[in-house]
Amino acid sequence: MEGIIQFLPFWAAYLVCALTGYWCWNRMFFWLAADSDVRRFVRMIGAVLLFTPAPIAQDSNYFAPALVVLPFTAISEGVNTALYALNWLLAALCIGVLVLGIHQLLLWIRGRLQPE
Repeated sequence: MEGIIQFLPFWAAYLVCALTGYWCWNRMFFWLAADSDVRRFVRMIGAVLLFTPAPIAQDSNYFAPALVVLPFTAISEGVNTALYALNWLLAALCIGVLVLGIHQLLLWIRGRLQPE
């Protein structure tokens, strides 16, 4: 964790840029219906890609965005070495799918409880 605290100004700059990128990602899918499940899923994928951190090397205390770690580690050290960063992305994707499932369940329950 000290890797994140030590480089806090750079993480803050990345957060601003990632939020801008996420806004652009959402605008890219304007043609999908605003309340559609597909749009929610696409938005979740964008959030996972932009906001998931990963250690810069396996068992490192320093983190970087997984979207950056994965390709650069694959290029410099090989694909098999870079698979740990893919695990971070897949874990974030599973959490995102779980959150979307809970959200969908709450929408279904709210729809069932409201009188017509």
